[in-house]
Amino acid sequence: MEEFASAHQGSKGTGLASNPLHRYCADPDLVMIGDRWYLYCTEDGLPDWSSHAFYVYESRDLCHWTRRKILDLEQVPWWHGGQGAWAPCLLVRQGRCILYFVADGQIGQAVAPGPTGPFRAAREPFIARGDYDCLPIDPSIFVDDGDVPYLLWGNGRAYMARLSPDGLRLENDSVRSVVPDNFREAITVCRRGDIYYASWSENDTRDPNYQIRWSSAPSLDGPWTAPQVLIKADHAKGILATGHHCITCVPGRDDWIVAYHRFARDGQGDGCHREIVFAPLDFADDGAMVQVRPQVGSYWYPTRNPVTP
Repeated sequence: MEEFASAHQGSKGTGLASNPLHRYCADPDLVMIGDRWYLYCTEDGLPDWSSHAFYVYESRDLCHWTRRKILDLEQVPWWHGGQGAWAPCLLVRQGRCILYFVADGQIGQAVAPGPTGPFRAAREPFIARGDYDCLPIDPSIFVDDGDVPYLLWGNGRAYMARLSPDGLRLENDSVRSVVPDNFREAITVCRRGDIYYASWSENDTRDPNYQIRWSSAPSLDGPWTAPQVLIKADHAKGILATGHHCITCVPGRDDWIVAYHRFARDGQGDGCHREIVFAPLDFADDGAMVQVRPQVGSYWYPTRNPVTP
């Protein structure tokens, strides 16, 4: 287990140094359980995204983090040394934590009694290569009213399907697909009031102009509005390849946070050397998402008793 922190440069907001995790990481999934944030992500900094392990990062303020290993691909029965460990996401269901993840270009599933594991992987892929007309990567979770869970995934074509109440199976008759705008990958959905928001990444993660777009609708069946930019590169600030995000609402509050990755700003940044940062997400009076203007630093979520390094 490792503990580390970013230095404060202000009281809140974008008052943290760039790369608050102090590691190369990408593809974030941020969830709050109790009073703690848990971040699941791809371990980066290796050629061809070849990490073979997953870690969880735990924090109370998006600033001070504890890192724990939760699953090694050697523990995944159906992984035989192919492509690496990518893009995990978490669903809490019936007292258990379910991790959906990518290995060898397929989506797997693992279960644990709590958010820090230990996770035990299923014997077969949850979504195997060839099951649907897309590369099955980049899973994300959406839980609608009535506590109904959905899984989203895809590259080149986006898919969404309702999960069984225990989160362990796809309800195949609910699978739907679409290609929104210039969709590449990392489709996710959230809901605020009566409005549904879909957002996704365009271009390639190695492209400096990798970016996030969004659209909204009154239901999951649409009709969806014309896509708009949520986050894009700021070349003047040297902030490039802003993509593969997640959007999280603080439970019980109308406070929203977006986590995304970008080229690391340490001089080594590229499509395999990426950093995760956090930003507040605002909404206009008409419900539109307000475009996030990337900052050099990362957002610090204030707690009642913040710890000062």
